[in-house]
Amino acid sequence: MSRTAAILLAAGDSTRMGSPKALVEWRGRPLLTHQVERIRDSRVDDCVVVLGRDAGTLEPLVPSAAGSRRTMRTIVNPRHAEGRCSSILAGLAALASPPAAVAIVSVDQPLAAHLLDALLDAAGREWSGAGGRTILIPAFRGRRGHPPLFQGGLLPELLAIGEATEGLKAVVRRRPERVLELPWEDDLILLNLNAGIDLERASDL
Repeated sequence: MSRTAAILLAAGDSTRMGSPKALVEWRGRPLLTHQVERIRDSRVDDCVVVLGRDAGTLEPLVPSAAGSRRTMRTIVNPRHAEGRCSSILAGLAALASPPAAVAIVSVDQPLAAHLLDALLDAAGREWSGAGGRTILIPAFRGRRGHPPLFQGGLLPELLAIGEATEGLKAVVRRRPERVLELPWEDDLILLNLNAGIDLERASDL
């Protein structure tokens, strides 16, 4: 598979959390740093970190990819207040070239590097022949989690998403037959750290 990418979304205003979710401590690191390190530890080639209002505070928390074949860059989405879709679009536009596959990762959904690699492995098998399913989503006991991985050929659809049409959900729902669920035996893929109560529930993970 040619070069792959991840878009890490960290531009939200964290209104439910009350403070930037990217700064929440997760396993000894700020959540943003944890997410970037997990992407860096995976086989994903290129990562774009999309920041918003708190960019000045958050950018120093993004580890460098110097010395590796991977690229890591941060951008600021000036339209972050318009919603998640605007940050996805900003991240996709910042990619140096169209990727073979792109994962959309949210900063408040803790990630594991081996999950990204498993998605890429599954994609490599699925896309090796004609007619393979082009959207891969990890699933814990039948419940879909995150992050989704999209084949690069879906880039025109991804670039057409909007808040009014439910963003990525519309792409996933448009043709259910092109979605492959990857069974995953770790319910971490279901976790969303949207509010303080979510942190309390996740404290033993």
